[in-house]
Amino acid sequence: MAALLPIISEILPMILPASISVTKSADILPPSSPLLAAESGREPSSVKVLSRNAVVNQTDKMCATVLIVKPKTSTTIRHNGEQEAIIYAVSGKGVLLSSPKDDEEEEEDEKPERHLIEKGDFAFIPAWTEHQVLNESDEEDLHWVITRSGPQPVEVNLVDWGGDEARD
Repeated sequence: MAALLPIISEILPMILPASISVTKSADILPPSSPLLAAESGREPSSVKVLSRNAVVNQTDKMCATVLIVKPKTSTTIRHNGEQEAIIYAVSGKGVLLSSPKDDEEEEEDEKPERHLIEKGDFAFIPAWTEHQVLNESDEEDLHWVITRSGPQPVEVNLVDWGGDEARD
């Protein structure tokens, strides 16, 4: 019986019709006007990093989120657990920092690697790789679409590079 499970999981989607799921931008993106932001109970400038679900729990194989980082702001240092991620830069110019390379000799002033990501660029983040997103711009928001290998996003925030998990 166990040998049939892989075959069934491949045939079932062909037999049972699936439906298309659409997530509208109005359901993902924050209000663009101060009036709409006030209605939501937040100042337009009070939220500096926003991560919104775009497509989650539709399949067990992948999900997508939208990350918005305001000017002169950064995300926490984090990793995605066992999920791999692909980033597509929709707008803005940002820096993707990744954990310092593990050399045999540890240096105390080891700095993270910097990867400049601009509109139209893609980046791949392997599972368990520590990373951080910086928006060093003075004016432009950073908008990234992140596709991960799992039904819903995993984000493990850390206190520092190689540090413990941050507690809320």
